[in-house]
Amino acid sequence: MTAARSPRRDWTVIGILALMLIAACAARLMVGDHYGWPDSADILAVRRHRMLIAMIVGAALSTAGVLLQALLRNPLASPYVLGISSGAAVGVMVTWAGWLPLLAGASTHIAAAAGAMATMVVVYLFAQKRGRVDPVGLLLVGVIANAINGAAIMFVNYVNPMGMRGDMIRWMMGYINDNVELDMVLLVGGVTLIGGGIAVAMGRAMDVATFSDAESQSLGVHLGRLRLTLFTIAGLLTAGSVMLAGPVGFVGLVCPHMVRVLVGPSHRVLLIGSALAGAMVVVAADTLIKVLAVGANIGLMPVGVLMALIGGPVFLFMLRPHLGRGSDA
Repeated sequence: MTAARSPRRDWTVIGILALMLIAACAARLMVGDHYGWPDSADILAVRRHRMLIAMIVGAALSTAGVLLQALLRNPLASPYVLGISSGAAVGVMVTWAGWLPLLAGASTHIAAAAGAMATMVVVYLFAQKRGRVDPVGLLLVGVIANAINGAAIMFVNYVNPMGMRGDMIRWMMGYINDNVELDMVLLVGGVTLIGGGIAVAMGRAMDVATFSDAESQSLGVHLGRLRLTLFTIAGLLTAGSVMLAGPVGFVGLVCPHMVRVLVGPSHRVLLIGSALAGAMVVVAADTLIKVLAVGANIGLMPVGVLMALIGGPVFLFMLRPHLGRGSDA
């Protein structure tokens, strides 16, 4: 019999993650073209703006990852793996190309949300087998969705003027766009905070939903309503993160997995811990790429490149226990 986990231990882990996030933020504010605390208010404002974007992107992707894993009962689910990030990117790229002229100022955000939600619907529907989500089918459909979205992005890139392609390619690598207006950053941050708060409030229902459908419903959980809510929040958070930094991969997969190892499967603690871990990881990654760029003339590496270099091997490590199960008698 497994010993009960200590709530005090779990909240200690949360406190440590919060301190690590504070340390990462302090380091980011001290790293620029020169090391040290900036003596100019303008420079400090620029660094703070970029740090805020990184925090929101990390928290949004990690929270979306937890919700998708609960929704699909699959620890390998994430916005990037399932093609949701690339779906949001398709929406943004189409808007950049001027193919949605009827939309007003918030057009890119609306298009990102539409692309993310459309991809989620397709993946969710096609990954079902006899009314149940098949884990292997989920990954396969996600790979196919990524391929289709990637082809759509290449097509948009191909038919647009040459001057636009460089910006598109850099953004597709997961490049933090520090030119985003503060109002939009705060909007995405507000959506992330509200969505995360709703998810935490539904944590107990998410715990119950890890059982079979019959058991969950017998315990009073309305699975249809719960799944629709998780589905919607995950799509909106993914769309918001894509708006701010393009499709950054593996944050929504790796961070929830690591936090789950530390605090267990309870979704209330897991959601808070994952949001803190995701924010800390992306801020730390942005700090590292700035350190690597100091004294060099190569510009800033997209944060998505660094996250892929780290997250790819971790994903393979996570996937290994699931391989070969289909051959078991």
